[in-house]
Formats: sequence, C-alpha cells, structure tokens
Amino acid sequence: MSNTQFGDPYSERNRVPNIAKFEAERQANEPPADAQKPGVDVPKSGKEEKDAIMKRSQGQQAKPTDEVEEQRKKGPRMVKDPVTGQMVLVKDAKLEQYQSGKLNHLDPNDPKGGPATQAAGTNADSASQPAPDPAHPGNVLIHTFPPASDVSLGPFMAQLDRLMYAIIGGSTLLWFFTAFGHGWKHFFWTSFYISTFAGAATTLASLAQRGVEKEVERVRANMHRERGQKYSPPTPESVEWLNAFLQTVWGLINPDMFVPVADTVEDVMQQSLPGFIDAVRISDIGQGTNPLRIVSMRALPDKPSDKEYPRDEWINQGMPPGDDVSSKQVSKETEKRELNGGSDGPDMDQTGDYVNYEVAVSYAALPGQGRKLRSKNIHLLLEFFLGAFDWLHIPVPIWVQVEGIAATVRLRIQFIPEPPYVRNLTFTLMGVPAVEVSVVPLTTRLPNLLDLPFISKFVKMAIAAGTASLIAPKSMTLNIQEMLSNAVIGDTQALGVFVITIHHAEGLSAQDRNGKSDPYIVLAYAKFGKPLYSTRIILGDLNPVFEETAMMLVTRNEVQAEEDLSAMLWDSDKRTADDLIGRVQIPVKKLMAEPNVIHERVDPLMGFEDANEMDGKLYWSIGYFEKAPLNKELERPVPPPKDSQGNVQTEQKPPRTAPEMEMRPGDKAPNPASHDLPPPPPDVQRTPPDPKWPSGILSVVVHQINNLERQNLKGNTGDREGQAGQDTDEPSEEGSNLPSAYCEIIVNDDLVYKTRVKQYSSMPFFEAGTEVFVRNWTTAVVRVVVRDSRLRERDPILGIVNLPLADILTEGSEVTRLYSIQEGVGFGRANISLLFKSVKLELPRAALGWDTATVEISKPLALTIKDKSKAAWITKGTNMVVSTTDSTDQLSKSEATFDSASGSLSWKFDVLRLPVYTRYASSVYFEFGTGGLLNRKPDAIAVLWLNDIVDDEETTVDVPVVVGKDLAQLRQNFLNDFTKKTHEYEVIGTLKVQLRVDAGLDMDHEKNAKSQVRRHAFEAYDHIEGEAQVAEKLAHAGDDGVIDKQERKEIKAANQRQLENRQRGVAGYKPYRTMKWIKQGIKSRIHPDKPAKREPTVNSEA
Repeated sequence: MSNTQFGDPYSERNRVPNIAKFEAERQANEPPADAQKPGVDVPKSGKEEKDAIMKRSQGQQAKPTDEVEEQRKKGPRMVKDPVTGQMVLVKDAKLEQYQSGKLNHLDPNDPKGGPATQAAGTNADSASQPAPDPAHPGNVLIHTFPPASDVSLGPFMAQLDRLMYAIIGGSTLLWFFTAFGHGWKHFFWTSFYISTFAGAATTLASLAQRGVEKEVERVRANMHRERGQKYSPPTPESVEWLNAFLQTVWGLINPDMFVPVADTVEDVMQQSLPGFIDAVRISDIGQGTNPLRIVSMRALPDKPSDKEYPRDEWINQGMPPGDDVSSKQVSKETEKRELNGGSDGPDMDQTGDYVNYEVAVSYAALPGQGRKLRSKNIHLLLEFFLGAFDWLHIPVPIWVQVEGIAATVRLRIQFIPEPPYVRNLTFTLMGVPAVEVSVVPLTTRLPNLLDLPFISKFVKMAIAAGTASLIAPKSMTLNIQEMLSNAVIGDTQALGVFVITIHHAEGLSAQDRNGKSDPYIVLAYAKFGKPLYSTRIILGDLNPVFEETAMMLVTRNEVQAEEDLSAMLWDSDKRTADDLIGRVQIPVKKLMAEPNVIHERVDPLMGFEDANEMDGKLYWSIGYFEKAPLNKELERPVPPPKDSQGNVQTEQKPPRTAPEMEMRPGDKAPNPASHDLPPPPPDVQRTPPDPKWPSGILSVVVHQINNLERQNLKGNTGDREGQAGQDTDEPSEEGSNLPSAYCEIIVNDDLVYKTRVKQYSSMPFFEAGTEVFVRNWTTAVVRVVVRDSRLRERDPILGIVNLPLADILTEGSEVTRLYSIQEGVGFGRANISLLFKSVKLELPRAALGWDTATVEISKPLALTIKDKSKAAWITKGTNMVVSTTDSTDQLSKSEATFDSASGSLSWKFDVLRLPVYTRYASSVYFEFGTGGLLNRKPDAIAVLWLNDIVDDEETTVDVPVVVGKDLAQLRQNFLNDFTKKTHEYEVIGTLKVQLRVDAGLDMDHEKNAKSQVRRHAFEAYDHIEGEAQVAEKLAHAGDDGVIDKQERKEIKAANQRQLENRQRGVAGYKPYRTMKWIKQGIKSRIHPDKPAKREPTVNSEA
C-alpha cells in the first residue's frame, strides 16, 4: 500500500501519472479466476519474480494511453482500505448509478435503510461496501434521485437511429441507380457528392442525438438540485445544508488553487499525445459557479467507538504490524528515542484519535448550451500544437467543458490535543471517478464537430490516470498542521539512511565458459525493483573484493510496504543478458530495529527458483541511521512585531493584571498551566542545521519559474532587446519565443535529477524535486539548471541558479525563495525550496568529500624496491602509466632517474591532473613497464584507492607495489587480508606519492564529458566557474610582453566558446546549431564511449 503526502513533489518515487501505467496497474491487480481470496496477493514463482525484476531494472514503461482501459476492464476488486484498515470493495464510479431506479432505497422507511440511519458499527458489512452502489448512502431524500427520465425520450432516440439508417440506406440506393452507365467522370463525382451528403447528414443526426442526451441529463440533475434545496429543511439527515455552504464558497475559491490539478492533467496528456501533435497545454482552468454536490455522507468505524480500540491497523496507515518487529517493540523503541532526544517525526503520525467518513460527490453541468453558461461550469481551455518536422507549431485552441463527475472518497481525520487540533487528513478514492466531458468549439457559428470520441476520451482518460495514485489501497495524506505553518516542505520523505559497505564475496559460482565470472552487485528494494546503487565490475574473479560504501534513503513507503533490502550479484556479459549469481534479502523493519549502529553480516547467496541456495557468501555491513532532531539552542528568536508602516516596535507595553487581560473583545484569559507544557519544537525555518551532524538528507524542490522567456536577438533588423530603452513588457503566452523548459538538479557537480518538459510556457509549473544524501552540507553546492528542449540541436541553458548550502542555510534548515536564473540565454525567476535534515552519522573526514574530483600529483614519484632480483628492470628505468577509472596519463622512460645510492627510481614532471567520477569507488593505479604493441602486460602495479584521501589537502602515501600472475584482475580488487588469501600476488616495494584531491569539476573534465549526463553537468560548471577561470588565466597572457601563437589560439577558442554558450555570432543561426548537433551524433556513433564503470541513471518523475 502506498501513501502519498500532500505537497510531495514529483520525484523518482512519486512519478507523473500517466494513462498507460494506470491501465497496466489495473490489469495487474485483477484477481485471476483461481484466486484464493479477493485482495490477497498470489505468490509469484521464482522465474516470474526474476523476470519482473529484470523488466523493472531495464526501465521499460508502456505508453501512457495504453493503461487506463485495461484497468477499467477489471471491475470490482477487494483491496485494503487505508482509512479503516479493513477489506473494501472498490468499484469504478459510473454516472448511470446516479440515475433513477438505482437508489430507490433512500427512503428511511425502506428495509434497506442506509448507514446514516443506523448506529455506527452495527452493520458489519457497511464499511466494506462503498456508496452509492452497492452500499446505501445516507443523504435521505423522500423523492427519487434523480427524477426519472422522460418516457418519450427512448422512442425519440430510436427514431434518430432509424433516421441515420434511412439516410445511409437511401444514399446507397440513390448511388446504385445514378452512378453507373455515364462514364468514369460521372461515376466519380456522383459517388463523391452522395457520400459527402450521407456522411454530413449522419454526423449531424448523431451530434443531435448526443446533444439531446446531454441536455436531458443536465435538466434532470438540475431538477434534483432544486428539489433537494426545497425539501432539505424537513429532512435532518440530508446534506443539503453542506451543499448550500459549498455553493456559496465555490465561487470564492481562488482559481490558482486548481493549478496543480491542471498541471497533473497536462502532464498526463503530454505523455500520451499521438505523433502528429507536438505538445498540449492547458491555457486556462475555471471552476465556474456551478459547484460539486455531495450526494451522501456517512460515518465509518473509528477508534473510539470500536470494541477493539485501539487497533494497529488504524494507527499504522491500515497496515498490520510486521512479524519481525512487533508493535510493542516499536513503541518501546520510539519512547526510548524520544526520552533521549531522538526524532519524533514519524511517531507524531501515530498519536491522537481518528474519525472516518465516506463522502459521495457528483457534478453535472447546467442545462443549456449558450455561450453565457459556459463560464458557469467547470471548464478547461486546451491548446494542441500541431507540428511537422519541427518546422510548424500551429496552436489549436479547444474549449473542454466538464459535463459530469461521480466519485466516492473516504476520509480519515486525525485529532491531536494541541492547536490546530487536526494533524493528518488521509483520503482515498473508492474506484476510478466517472468523468464526462464535451469539446465545445470557440465559435457559435460552427456545429460541435469537435465533440468526437477521440478528443473527449483522451481528456477523460487523462483525468482518470491522474487520479490513479489516490485509488484504494493507495491514499494521500494532508498534514494540516504543517500546511498551517510557514514551512513549504516541512520534513523530508526519507526517515533515515542505510549505510551499506560491501566488503567482498567468496566462492561465487562460475557463469562463463572460462570458469570465471565478471561479478558486480546491485542494491535495491526488492518490491520497488529499481537499482539504486551498482558497484564496479570486477572481471574474471570468483572472490571479488569491492570495499564500496553506498547510502540508500529509506522512506515510510518502504516500511509500510514491508520491503526487503536486496543485494543481487550479477555476472556481466557483453553480448547476452546478465546472469544471476545470487542474491540476499533482509527485511527493512529488521534492519531499522536497532538504529545508529553498524552490523557486520555474512549471508549465503540465494536464488529465485524455489529460493534455492547458490554457491557463495556475501560479506557486508549495514547500519540504519535516523534523522537527528533540530538543535533548539540554534533557533533564532522570533522577529519583533512591526507597526502598520513596517517599522519595528521597540516600546514595551506595561504589564496588565489578570482582570485587565479579559476586558477587551478577543482577549484570552491567562493560563498559568501553559508554563508547564513542553516547549514547542524548533521552527525549521528559524533553526539552521547542527554543525555536529554535517551529513544528512537534502530535499530540493523546484516549484515554478515566473516570467520565463528566451533572449530575442535579431541584430539591426526586427525587434531587439533594449531597442525601446527598457524592456518592461511581461512575456506573452501567445508569442513565438516561448521556451519548452525543463530543470536539472546538480548536487556537488553530479547531475542527480531531471524534471519533465513543460511545453511552450512562460510560467512552467513543475512542483518536482528529489532527495539525496549529502556527505557534508557545509561544502555542498546545488545548481538548478533551466534548459530549453529543442529538436535537432543541443538544449541551450536558459539560466542557472547557484546555491551554496553554507550561504543559503545560515538562518534556517528550510529556505524557499525566488532566484533569478543567470548565465544563460533566457530570463526568469525560479521558485525553489531547499530543506536539509541531519542524520546521526559521524563519517570520517576522508568520507566527507565530493564524488566528482580531480587527482593532482605535483611532486616526483619515488619507487623503492626491497628485493631487486624480482624487479631487474628498475636499474634500467622504465615507463609508467598513471590511470583512474576515467582518465590516463603516461610518463616515459626518459623522465625516470635511478639513484644507485638509495636504490630508488623516480619520475620528474610538472604536474599530473587526472579527472575522476565516482571517486569513492575509484582508484589511481600505476603500471610499471607497460609498452609495446605486442606486450601490454605490466611488470608491476601499485593501486591507491581514493576513499581514504581528504579533499583539498596535500597527502603523502606509500603505496604497495605488487607483482602477480594476473595483475589486470588484481588492480580491480581492493588489497587487504582477504585479497591476500584468495589472490596470488607479492609486495616487492613501495611507491611514494604526494597527491591532492580537488573536489568538483574543472577544465580537465571537458575531454571526459562525452555522455549527455556528464556533458550537461560540465556545461553548468563552465557557465558558472569555467569561463571565469579561463578568462582570468588569459588576462595574464601578455604579462611577459608577448602573446605567442598558442596563447592567441587559446584566446580565440575561449571567445568562440562564450559565443556558442550564449548563442551569439554564427551560433545564433539555427542551421549552424543543427550541424553541430549532427556532427556530435555522427561522432558518438563512429566512436562510441564504453565507460569502465556503469554510470547511474538520472532520476526523473516523467
């Protein structure tokens, strides 16, 4: 079961809803004919589980428009109700259920009296049947709901059907008797005219029939509305009083509140467009003055009135307590952590009492098709952009009117004994809501030809897919307490972090013909399936030594879904699918039972088929570290109040006595007991992170970008910037210069997240973000890059927001501001929220650095051999290759000098700079004696792993120099005691290395920025820092009085780079940019890059 927090941004875990995925989920949830029980999962076989994991790992997703219909075919299904914790029958709503004859039992004298007429909990089956069908809603009206259809409507519709058949039949006979015998020309024109007439007449008759049906439904719904308002006073159980209140408030609601709803529907439609439509945009949304109507409202079993109060099912989001950790143990651990000052974030959701309700709502457009009534109904204004090979973008405006809505929702309200007395409001839908729409032309002179099944069904499916994440057993929780505070994010979705160190594996099974395997390890949550971390691949080894550390965030979803932490060992194959070597799974709740402690583990490998045991063991260590509470001592005081002119009030009012405190209206009586209450928790916006805990969870959310536009530079012709002195016009939504923006989030020069594309908008609304683990927030830098999605050219940077956390989080742990985007080809202001929550994890100084860095070796390398008989080549000198996972440099034999007195061999050079990505899983290895075309095997190697080097400090290390049988395999393994037992090698000396690890990107990474992920990260660095560094360096080119040829070449290249980055000069012409894009594509196909380590995929909500 999945529970979504209201306000949760789109992320890799909370993806944008789409129609295809919605349909696939509905099909997957359909119980088979031989199912044991409704709502009970049938265990998968080992092969099916393996295939499912492989499919999820490949990231294959169906097209959005292919999922909704399959879900609807499944019909009613039993699922876990997240409100009551019981099994409930979920059934998709249908507008026909609200017609006459379906709800005749509304009479309170009916033997099937609704739950509203009964005491709570008396009907055991009432909670398992949602209203309005087959349960009995409690909106008691004496009259039939709605009024019966006119008896003459059926024959009238049948006459229209016969009319269409007559038109088709008459046209066919007319064509048969008139088209033949007068030549081919007469035959062609006669066939054309008769078929055109028949098609037009049939279409008009069909549209008339559809219009009459809709109009009758509107009239019937309006009659019910008037009848309910007329007879509601003598009916105490009626909810018409609530409908009257809703009708008054409905027109006062700010339409901006519906922007997130429109944004969700727009994203679903964008991912479901046919090929001939480039994009779709919701230009306007309005709720009108015709409100939703509450059909029924009834109480469901709640904690205070239940015999089994309290029940764990209601406390823990409807999930039963786990087998491994009982609820009593969890409560004791929670109480213990609270007494010790631990975090109380997840436990606050399990306090207080609950009240459960079920509400059925419906909506029907007002009768009449006049232009004046359009704005009174719920409506959308869509713009479809028709395109042809990116040459044309023709906007086609379409008015979409919502004709009817029917839905049933269940609510759970959590009450707490402190203001505002309500903490969480959880709601879930009892099936897919029924939605009926019509596409209305924007001119009254044309018939409603657009009201065809294609467009109307497309919009309905998009709305259905948008609500899929709220259908039981899924739900959404609104934290009312946090919403009434000033915090935008409030807290992270992650409860803590798993620190996992993979040491080594022993005795793996051979998967290749040579009797070896090429193992690597993937960490993931078993049910979620998506790989969250992947180690390096060690070629040809059955006892690989990794010594890699990964940090995995754990959220409430993993706990409620009773996830297992899975470590899967795979054999890498170049030409075929990777083979499974084995896997280990541990329940997440079991790992969280003892927080803030590292546990060493040795687990045997298991398989999929019947969970059979496989060869090998995995040696690893796991620890769960929870979030640290905010430090109350760091909280800033509340700013002093200001007067009406904005001036700070410095005068103190004289104290008043207790009677004086109650003399004026609105005064509150003094409460001496309030001093005995515990102090309020620290305000996240006024409490900066605690320097004691530098590691933690960073949440970055991009809400929207205001007034986004591209630069419009046209030289001496046409409009240009600054032509009228100052550009004060707001960007127009109708202009031809609208960008199709998307955002990339870069943390410490690593691209970690990419939003969806918002097509042709100057106010893109994203509400998307991600959460990542940050090793040290005091040195972390976040960059939000806004790009313009274009076809057949590189996506230019519209602007960048550079956010050093040490400067941003000086006054609070959460900051929400408007930032101007800079250093790009566009303008705008981005609304961005940052939240950092520390975890109780003390990493060593060497582990607080960045993953992307540059290794700088500036001093001579000195090689000392203990036994020269095993390295005779040292006296003659030799060449040396210095490499990282991502770069290589070579020192020739001529640069080597042998000192006979000390017996050491040294290499002198100016400086070596080796770019490296994934620094904590990479090494610098030195190969001695490599040379020649036929002999590529080195005589000896030295491997220095970078996970023990502190950033930005000069460090001197003596690296062991080893010789062995298979040095190519040995250099991939971490050398320790276990490696000595399982691999044949010998230490013959040491290599003295003095190096420095420069954190972050620099210009040395440009040649390695070949993939799109690395190139985009480097381009952001280049715009912010790189160009300034190059300009500063070239500014001193003439200090010696002469600018040589090389310096002139560098100056010219720097100028050309800046022109292309800003799309100036020749780069301002689209054909030039297209040719650059084609050149890059051809080059990447001729010389494809094969990285030594698998690059992690960038997360996205799309």
